[in-house]
Amino acid sequence: MRRVAIDSDRGSVTAEFVTVLPAVFVILVGVLGGFQLVIQQLRVADASSAAARLLGRADESGASEAVNTLLGPDARLTSDDDGRFVCASITAQAEFGPAALAGISITSRACALAGGQ
Repeated sequence: MRRVAIDSDRGSVTAEFVTVLPAVFVILVGVLGGFQLVIQQLRVADASSAAARLLGRADESGASEAVNTLLGPDARLTSDDDGRFVCASITAQAEFGPAALAGISITSRACALAGGQ
């Protein structure tokens, strides 16, 4: 009788594992995608600060080249100048994982003194 109870539980661990595995996979993909999105946000912030410094020195071609080098040709650089400060805004599409599939864009803005002061 004890043997019948053990035989009836056979395969239950496998069934539970197969049931939980998709949820674990979705959570893992979400966490890794989030980390990749944070890393790309840091890259965009670095590129916007470099572009703002170059624009502050009136080097527009250098700013565009820096953005293309750091983020690729798909990143959009816009700038505005109020006389004292030059601000650079960069928008780039997410490159990795679920954020790229969702079409999420990443934006960063940085300002520097105009005239290289």
